Amino acid sequence: MTITNESGMKIRQLPLASRPATTPSQKKTADTAANRLTALSDADDITQQGLHTAQSSLDGDDSDSVDTTHVAQMQALLAADDFTVDTDALAASMLTFFQS
Repeated sequence: MTITNESGMKIRQLPLASRPATTPSQKKTADTAANRLTALSDADDITQQGLHTAQSSLDGDDSDSVDTTHVAQMQALLAADDFTVDTDALAASMLTFFQS
């Protein structure tokens, strides 16, 4: 892959020996970024654990609990573009669900 600048000139990577040395402030910035990445990794682990738990519960779920008639009605409404949402009722329902 060739990288060029705005005028079309090819941009090359400098050899390691000719790169400028890292300053203390750059090192501190890099350390701070590494700490943030570690925190994000921990958050990703928690998210992955949650997703795994949810998938496990879905895997054990009985497919008979799906109301295929209701699904077909919803698909027909969506296909006909005749579907409206009461956003106030939806928001209230979401708040009630997440506050309990």
